[in-house]
Amino acid sequence: MANGRNTQLVPTRFSEVCREETVSGQGLGLRKNSRRIKLVKDQDTIVWRKERGLHQKPEAILLYCPDSITFANLKVVLRLNGLSFSEPSPNAILLCGETKLLGLAVTQWRESLSGMECGDVRGALFESRMPSANELARAFLHLEELDQVIARIHTRWFVKLLATDSVSIVFQPLVSVMTGCSVACECLVRGDQEGVSVGAETLLSNARLLGMSHELDRAAWRAALTSGRGLLQNGLSLFLNFTPSSVHNSTFDIKKTKAMCHEMGVDISQLVFEVTEAEKVNDFEFLKSVMYKYRAEGAKIALDDLGSGYSSILRLADLQPDYVKLDQRLVRGAYRDELRSVLLKAIGEAARKLNIRVVAEGVETEDDLRFCVEIGADLAQGYFLARPAAVAPPVSSEALRVLEQYHRKDISLAR
Repeated sequence: MANGRNTQLVPTRFSEVCREETVSGQGLGLRKNSRRIKLVKDQDTIVWRKERGLHQKPEAILLYCPDSITFANLKVVLRLNGLSFSEPSPNAILLCGETKLLGLAVTQWRESLSGMECGDVRGALFESRMPSANELARAFLHLEELDQVIARIHTRWFVKLLATDSVSIVFQPLVSVMTGCSVACECLVRGDQEGVSVGAETLLSNARLLGMSHELDRAAWRAALTSGRGLLQNGLSLFLNFTPSSVHNSTFDIKKTKAMCHEMGVDISQLVFEVTEAEKVNDFEFLKSVMYKYRAEGAKIALDDLGSGYSSILRLADLQPDYVKLDQRLVRGAYRDELRSVLLKAIGEAARKLNIRVVAEGVETEDDLRFCVEIGADLAQGYFLARPAAVAPPVSSEALRVLEQYHRKDISLAR
């Protein structure tokens, strides 16, 4: 509290609207030496804030341990790691040093704690190795849980990636097994982790850890519509991934998605939103209602990774998608596995009866592609056909040869 005013706590999640702390009636964010920024991504999406080292490398960590034994254990671990620290107040430690070493030491200490002990510990990050008394005082007002502090240390690159619109997209064609032509491309998100290119799996795991799955999805959509403009103009569809756990976020309201498409000059009927089956859906009825609204506006829906996780073939009839994508772990090598062959043929038959197009993922060999044709898949996707690239690649000559052989065979049988 300053001059009779309550200092407002700064939200710890980026999806919340951040508020200015006030002292003597002036926002601290207005000071010339303040390092905060506010980036508005869209008119009605996310407000980002640089706050306590989330955007830049944290150089100091404040940890508060109300339990004296836990506090003593922390000091032992820090001394063993050769880290310097001070005690700015009872049961509080301020440690300084290189970020990676700080993260390793705190993570090591975290592993020695019980769930109850960990739940009592709070912390904050600083961009300076010498935070001022005022910065320390403010930090005590908005301490975070220990696991959240550790997550922010190890994922600061991810926060910066989204805050600076730095995600990129690679395209992988979906090929018609009848014509051998690319009819669509899946938009696969990529990012840079401190100089190393990382794929969707790493990005998604970090997004889930920080509760930022909807921010990642939205950033990937915008990047895909920007980079894929030429594909759309040539009549191809774009497959965009959609994380079911994000469905309750207001940014996925169909009106906002339509506004984004209008802003970027995109016909929503050319977009296919992929809902992964591998992630557990806690409120399937709500997800289904959202997907219904998307379809009512002309968008298409694909059920991704069918057979991989939490639902079953019954989900096909319930969600009524336009496409079903067979999990690549089922498709890859299925030609030599009788059990998987029977399962995939059954899924394909059920989909056709429901007027759902079947996409076979994970096609990596000539035998995989032949098998996909035999089970009646409509589209195929995988490295044997084309690898993901920043510019959508052509279908490989080997894949075209296999498909041409099948079509010749079909013609000769028809005669």
